[in-house]
Amino acid sequence: MIIGKKFIFVAVVLSFVIFLVSFQPGVYAEADIMSNPQLDDLAEKYDVEFVPLNDNKLEAFKEAGMEIKNFKDLDEYESFLADVKRDIDDKIDTTQEFSLEVPERETSSISLASQNNYTINWYAPMAGGLAGLMAWKNVAVVYDYEYQNNWPYFTGVSSIKSYLSGLQVAVSWEQLNATKTYSTKCRNRDTANFKINGYYLLGAEVQGVPIGVKINDTWNTSLTLNPSGAGCF
Repeated sequence: MIIGKKFIFVAVVLSFVIFLVSFQPGVYAEADIMSNPQLDDLAEKYDVEFVPLNDNKLEAFKEAGMEIKNFKDLDEYESFLADVKRDIDDKIDTTQEFSLEVPERETSSISLASQNNYTINWYAPMAGGLAGLMAWKNVAVVYDYEYQNNWPYFTGVSSIKSYLSGLQVAVSWEQLNATKTYSTKCRNRDTANFKINGYYLLGAEVQGVPIGVKINDTWNTSLTLNPSGAGCF
């Protein structure tokens, strides 16, 4: 009788464990995908990093109305990843140049030292696996400038923040760091040059499991102060 009771106890425990596992498929599926050696091979092949797509990021994508692409397996996902990575790598790394018109010093009510906000943005459509998407790159800066001989020049930049807009697919831009330098286009120090390093975070589902991939990129842009009605442009 004691042996029989032990068998019954073990059977009940096993049934309970199986019951718990059956109601946590996502946990085991995620661990299964993230520990798959094929994912390590893809990371090395395409020079990317794979990360679990946490609930907050997943919810942010959904709230923004972004589509999360689904793939039946890692082979199908690789085809998508290869297209996206090729498109990013093939883009010519040229500096996006912009000019900002400011009032002439003689007629301006601006003080000698003026702090301002400005957002540089340019159209940067995606291709490859994200073909056809309307995308804009944005770089928001806070800057100070003064006048010398009635011509504006940068005295400093206190903030550089970059982001993407206009996307309908689960992609975000995460800035890691940003640097600035100054140069001369018309007059001394009238141009600020920005270099932003970061990565795209692409969200997708593979076999029903949310997964993110980080793809590194660098944005380069510049902003030149140009007095209204004057300049060497």
